[in-house]
Amino acid sequence: RRAEQLKTDGNAAFREARYAEAVRLYSAAVELEPENGVLFSNRSGALTALASYDLALADADRCTALRPDWPKGFARRAAALHGLRRFALAVNAYDAALAFDPSDGILVTARRQSSFALAIET
Repeated sequence: RRAEQLKTDGNAAFREARYAEAVRLYSAAVELEPENGVLFSNRSGALTALASYDLALADADRCTALRPDWPKGFARRAAALHGLRRFALAVNAYDAALAFDPSDGILVTARRQSSFALAIET
């Protein structure tokens, strides 16, 4: 399948910090499979790495709409919101992700960072 190959290539580009290339590959895959939440999640991660937080948030929202039972979409949403300095909403999104797995150390740490940023800001 072409979309799966594009995703695999996008994942390789992402691992090698070639984020713009990853976005291009994930975008091509999304055109082929516009209902695949994983593709939106992956592109959201690459867009966040490029500091394109508005676009990353839109993809994360699409991911959570397609896969409301998958914590990664909420984690992507939280990361984009944090990048947008919308820390209260980021904390809420991390809470949504942690509801699926409260012991996820990466999410706990990221939530703590958003909470800290929120406390400093207020």
